Formats: sequence, C-alpha cells, structure tokens
Amino acid sequence: MRNLVRTLTSTVFIAAAAGFVFAHYGSTSSSPAAAPPLSRQATASNFTVSYPSTWHLSSSPQVSQVPLAGAVALAPSQTSDGQLVIGTVRSSQPTALPSGLRARLATAPRAQVVTLGGTAYYRFLNLTPSGEQVSESLYALPTTRGTITALCSTTTPSVAFTSSCERVLGTVKVTAGQVRSPVANAAYGFELNRIMSRLNATRSAAAGDLRSSDLKVRAAAAQRLATADDQAATGAHHITTKTVSLANQPLEGALRMNAAAYRALATAASRQDAAGYQQAEEDINRSDRALGAVDAQFRSYGYTLG
Repeated sequence: MRNLVRTLTSTVFIAAAAGFVFAHYGSTSSSPAAAPPLSRQATASNFTVSYPSTWHLSSSPQVSQVPLAGAVALAPSQTSDGQLVIGTVRSSQPTALPSGLRARLATAPRAQVVTLGGTAYYRFLNLTPSGEQVSESLYALPTTRGTITALCSTTTPSVAFTSSCERVLGTVKVTAGQVRSPVANAAYGFELNRIMSRLNATRSAAAGDLRSSDLKVRAAAAQRLATADDQAATGAHHITTKTVSLANQPLEGALRMNAAAYRALATAASRQDAAGYQQAEEDINRSDRALGAVDAQFRSYGYTLG
C-alpha cells in the first residue's frame, strides 16, 4: 500500500466490522438532581475518579481472576452488597477478558462499546463466573500505559447499582498516557493527517528516482523514504491529543518496518548487492501488507482513509 493515508476524517463507527455494539444501560429518565453529587475523589498512579459522599473507599478490594495493579475500591456506605474496583491491567488486547475470568465463564461474552462521560469503554455486562456468588460487569479503557479496568460487582444483577458504577466511571480522568479509543476522534485524525500528508509528499517525490537506472539515485531515494517513514512513526507516537486510535500503535510498527526495509534497499543499491536488493524488495512488500492491515483497522474504527 504505497499511498498509505491521504486523508483521515471522522465518520460513523462501523460496529459490525469491529465486532462490537454500542450500548447504554439503565434508565435515563430519572432526574440528575436525584443522584448524590460526585464530590469525593480518589487518585491512582495513572487516573483519578470521583464518587459520591454516600460511598467510601474500601481498603480490601474483592477482585478474583482479574490481575489489577494500583486498584481503587469503592463501595456504598449504607450496604455491604456492591463494589466498584478500578485498576490497571497490563494487556495488549483490551477487548479480551483476563484469562482467569474467561475460564470461569460458560460462553465468551461479546464486547460492547459504551460511552461514559464522553469516553468510550469496552463493556462486558452481567458476567457470572462459575463457583462465585457474584454478578460482575467489566469495563476496559485502553490507554498507552495499560488498560484501565473496572469491575462492578453485586451478589445479584442490579440495574440501579450498575448505573451508579457507570456514573462514577464517567468521571475517570487519565493522568498518565493517552486514551486509545475504538471510535473516531476528529482532533486525532487531523494531527495524523498532517503527519501522513508529509510522508505521502515524500513518497510521490521519490517514486521516479526509485525506478532510475542509476543505482546511486535509487539508493538516495530509498534513504529519503526510510527517513520519512521513521519521522512519520515518531510523529504518530508523539501525537498530543488526549485520545489516539487503537490503530496508532500498529501504524507505528508498520512504519518502522517500512523504514527498515527502505534502509536495506538503499544499502543494497549502494553496494550493488543483487541478492540484498531482492530481499529488501520482499521486505517492502511485507511492510506494505502490514500497512494495508492498518488501513483496514482504521476503517473499522470509523476513519475514512483515501
């Protein structure tokens, strides 16, 4: 895919393509004034969360089968039933349930995408692990520093308590890293479009030189492309918006792969190394396929790539 990204614009998220569904939970008819204000705040190493004065911090999180780090446990003060535990899971697959929890479920649940406080979470609703007298809803917020994961637990499914958990989760503010979102973000798309436009300009300018009969000209063109791919990967890594796409990290990897392949092509051309040149061309084809997969991933997350 030599012409990687020419434009990125936010469009409607294609739920079916990504295997998720958008969802809401609980009643929206109650008056906001009826709910207690979220006047207290808890802080973890990479996020803050607000909760009502009718809840308290628990010193002993009751979490099973989910490897949470830096967990904050919250529970209603007037009842012993119900707990919300929020921490971080070091996982590269935010849509996958932790293996320990998955092993205790009869069937694999389908991830939903739900927006809480303007932030998109993955949600697995009303899980009932075998051997445990509990109903759990799991929420996952992918970030560049791990997946912020929350478990909303009660002894029996409760729409009211789950809605209260979601109200609290809507206040989570990421303080380290960036949110990796499954939905399109216009500010992110704008920044990435600038980066990729520069890369495409270099690609267009170097296309003729790559076909030159002069190997020195080919080598110089390949080196320019390697530099441009590296610069694009670095630019994508340092995008400053609060939200980046889940496809951002795969894009960085594919661009680095492309840069390495073009550097190898430049070296082979300079040395008149026919075997090395052929290998570099095969590597470029592989990196192009990787970029094609990233293109498909961006489209599934609601971006239009032209």
